[in-house]
Amino acid sequence: MGPTLSFRGIDNASYYRLVAEDPRYYVDFTGCGNALNLHHPRVLQLVMDSLRYWVEEMHVDGFRFDLAVTIARERAAFDSHSGFLDAVRQDPVLSRVKLIAEPWDVGEGGYQLGSFPAGWAEWNDRYRDTVRRFWKGDK
Repeated sequence: MGPTLSFRGIDNASYYRLVAEDPRYYVDFTGCGNALNLHHPRVLQLVMDSLRYWVEEMHVDGFRFDLAVTIARERAAFDSHSGFLDAVRQDPVLSRVKLIAEPWDVGEGGYQLGSFPAGWAEWNDRYRDTVRRFWKGDK
């Protein structure tokens, strides 16, 4: 077996949200396996630096965050003033780009349509599904 080449191999407990009662397991609000631990200052800095890089160096004009409730969870519950959302709001670069949230995840209280702070647009799944049914002629 080769080396572990991921954040897990660097510092698993800092980079990922682990189940407190059994840290062998990852907290999974996404259904995709794991969630970054945005409560850790170095992880938050890594994400912020990465987003800024894409804006300043690659000239992207915004981001769409899938399962965005996950990035706004403080401990377990969604918080519209989470550390990540506040950091983005205060950032001189990121506060000026388009920010689109998919306002749900698979965790408890995960449907948060209308709950993201000012400056964020939200993907509306009910509208999307209604328009899709209309165009397909479904009832």
